[in-house]
Amino acid sequence: MHSKKKNDRTAKIIQTIILMIAGLFVLLPIYISVINTFKDSDVILSSPLSIPIPPILDNIRAVLESPNTNLLELYKNSLLLVVAGTLITILVSSLASYYLARVRTRFSSALRIYFLIGLMVPYVIVYLPLCIFMRKTGIPFGVPSLIFIFVSGNISFSTYMYTNFIRALPVELEESASLDGASALQRFWMILFPLLKPTTATVTIFVGMGIWNDFQTPLLMGNVQTITVGIYTAVGPYSARWGIVFAYVFFAAVPVIILYLLAQKSFVAGLTSGALKG
Repeated sequence: MHSKKKNDRTAKIIQTIILMIAGLFVLLPIYISVINTFKDSDVILSSPLSIPIPPILDNIRAVLESPNTNLLELYKNSLLLVVAGTLITILVSSLASYYLARVRTRFSSALRIYFLIGLMVPYVIVYLPLCIFMRKTGIPFGVPSLIFIFVSGNISFSTYMYTNFIRALPVELEESASLDGASALQRFWMILFPLLKPTTATVTIFVGMGIWNDFQTPLLMGNVQTITVGIYTAVGPYSARWGIVFAYVFFAAVPVIILYLLAQKSFVAGLTSGALKG
């Protein structure tokens, strides 16, 4: 009995140490981003981990007063891409998943393989052919086209998340509504979709965060100034103004941190529930 308690105590100590190390790896980038926002570039290069004494606000002021970027415009574009891209992704992928989970035909099997290929192919390699296609067809580069680019990049992941969850729901849930004359679309939105909240929360977190943090796609494909693309304005061909770079990183991270603190319980519940069902 004494040996079992000792083993349990040792396991808890090891678990605590592992969690502390993992927490350190998570918090260290946040710490570096915050403290270097309030230091001069020379100080950042010489001692990136030191606490700024005294802290300076020159980097924050440079971002707010920059003639090259408008911070409110960057936030507006990023928020528009996140909200529109995530909502359209949820709408399209949830309906496609309902078809894949409930219909067994050759077309649905082919469609399932198609989405699987979308998961396996790195999205970066489609930048060049997609850019050529947009130029040939005359599709303008901008926020609307960038929204659908993000949707196309996230729909495979979202579809598989929803498909696995819908398959776990019994078909009997829809039978009573079917007897009352409800169409397949009505059965989905009125009965099944409210049950998909955990998966919807998970998809929202992953897709929304992915769009918000994406740097390459808005820069290369949409020619759209987002909060992450703003970082690029502080990087020159031969040098970088590291203080301003970290200030942009700070402004990009603050909304995400605030949102997480306000919706921490929903964030964790969505991740765990979606993972368990998926």
